[in-house]
Order: sequence, then structure tokens, then C-alpha cells
Amino acid sequence: MLWLLGRGLSGVANTMRKEIQEYASYNVLARKPLIAGVPIITLLIFLCLILTTGFGGILLFGIGKGLIIPIILGVLLFSVRIKCMDDSRAMEGVWWDVKGAISRLICQSSVTSFTSTNDSLKRRKEYVREWIKNNTTNG
Repeated sequence: MLWLLGRGLSGVANTMRKEIQEYASYNVLARKPLIAGVPIITLLIFLCLILTTGFGGILLFGIGKGLIIPIILGVLLFSVRIKCMDDSRAMEGVWWDVKGAISRLICQSSVTSFTSTNDSLKRRKEYVREWIKNNTTNG
């Protein structure tokens, strides 16, 4: 009991605090590499587009009209930077949205659903045909 009086409850709390184990966090491995707040591949693609459209536009249309498309691309690049400010993987979400929009255009439907099951329309028709064959009476 004498040892408890000398250390008190705060001494026990201090030893418990020292015993807490720390673990390495691998959260940083999931982040995309950014330059100036923009994913590297997106930045390279936009910079190449800005350079080629700017150079070609100035050669073909002059400075005034030739810089319209590069300015629009610069504004889009700035909007990508704002979108990726909180989440470095935000462009993946945008890519999935674009793929969904393309799929809806191809299917000519405003509602499209995806599933991980292997139920294509052809397989579904086979199941129905087999069910009808096994569950109807001939007579």
C-alpha cells in the first residue's frame, strides 16, 4: 500500500500512457501524387493540350482567337485543382462519372445499373428456356 501512496493514480496513468503502442499508418500510400494540387498525369495531359492548341491556334487564327481554347483548358485545369484540393483521388470519381455518362449514351437510357453477377441477357434467356422445359407438362 505504501507504493500506491507515493505514486498516486497519476503515476499509474503515466505508465499506461507510455505502454500505448503506436502503429505505422499506410494511409499515405493511397494518395495520388500531386503537383500544384493537380494529379501528375492530368497535369501533363492538360499542359500538352494547352501548348498544342495554343501554338496551333496562334499560327492559324492569330493571338486573339488562338488563345481561346488554351484559356478554357486553363480554367478547366484550375477547376481540377479545386476539386482535388480535399481528395487527391477525386479525378477517379470524375472518370467513373464520365464512363457512366458514355454508357448511358450507348444504351440510350437515362437509367443504367451495373452488377457484379454474371447474368447477361443471353444467360437469362437460357435459364428461362430451361425452366420452361423442366417445369411444363407435356400432355
